Amino acid sequence: MLTPRWSALIRHGLLGTSLVGLTASPASAEPCDDVAERTVALVLGLDVAPKTRVIAGVEARQCLTDRTEALLRFEIGGGSPRVIAGLRARPFERELEDAGELEHVGVEAGGILGFDGNLAAHLAGTYGTHSAYLSIQSRIPVTGPERPTAFSLLGGFAPWTAFGATVVEGRPITHAGQLLRPELAHLPRARTAEERAVRDHFVSSAQLELSSVWTFLRLAAELAAVGAPVELIERALDAADDEVRHAELCARLSGGARFHPLAMELARPRFAARSPAALATLAVEAWLEGCLNETAAAEEARLAASEACGPARAPLAAIAQDEAGHAELSWAVLAWVLATAPDVATSALASLPPPAAAAPTERRASDPALVRHGVPSTAIRAAARAHAEATARARLVALAA
Repeated sequence: MLTPRWSALIRHGLLGTSLVGLTASPASAEPCDDVAERTVALVLGLDVAPKTRVIAGVEARQCLTDRTEALLRFEIGGGSPRVIAGLRARPFERELEDAGELEHVGVEAGGILGFDGNLAAHLAGTYGTHSAYLSIQSRIPVTGPERPTAFSLLGGFAPWTAFGATVVEGRPITHAGQLLRPELAHLPRARTAEERAVRDHFVSSAQLELSSVWTFLRLAAELAAVGAPVELIERALDAADDEVRHAELCARLSGGARFHPLAMELARPRFAARSPAALATLAVEAWLEGCLNETAAAEEARLAASEACGPARAPLAAIAQDEAGHAELSWAVLAWVLATAPDVATSALASLPPPAAAAPTERRASDPALVRHGVPSTAIRAAARAHAEATARARLVALAA
């Protein structure tokens, strides 16, 4: 008999008379890119017609949905300096399971305003990722003296999104390989660049913590489906309850951000009974998302709390303690699968690719004002990941022995 102790879940209507309240129907979210919602990139290329000339510039992109971005670019070279504004779409991304390279294909359309006061239309085809891409673009004159259409080959590169893994808060849910974030319902105002940086960090943290609620609701349902001990099911619901509180804490630290909930269907279990595939899934996710990632998240929050001042310190310390408990839940799930089906769990873990090279842990320059507000520095993130890799892998060897 499950005890009714999940006050945060009940308060938000996330736990009803069934195990995970699947009759609820809140709005679903449209995920943005899981690398970065906003990006600034450098661009460099050549005008190839009617003349060959070097062009360069800088662009800013803002994610609108999982397949569209708003684009604002400043270019020089190939005539008068100009500003390009428009939209980029990736129509094949997540459309087909076997889309393959097609998911990297995109199109752009927009308008161009030259510093000479003339207007032009912008059309382009792109190929690449969020961090780097190639583009074939055209500049079609609309006003001014009669000129031929200009064609360019352009490359864009955002180096700060291309390298290095970062720790994420909680255990956000994924669907079809994509990390899902609840949509923002209200973004609080910020008056300074420092306030905006702190707000944006805790808005992102709140989204990830809230997304994690659905992960643990689904885990509870899947543990029930495979006949796991009731204690593990209750601990998964405890973790979901914790994540609601974490999201509320981060939302307050952001200045009062509010979010639309994800669809409850995302918490529906992916399997209805015990099978080798189901147990393998539980083992792999417990290891990757819990033993590794949540250990890192707990350490990151602990280190951030130790360097924070003011209102962020106590919430971060509480989150660190809870995340450490969630990592322990994952170890308990992994231990149960290893005891129940040792061959399945061992084979599933052995099939995982080898770990990537550890991120450097030396301290880099960071804004001390942001660190005092609880925004972790690059050094904190790297140290947290290195701590998780070292301690979790040593513990896994002992568990599997």
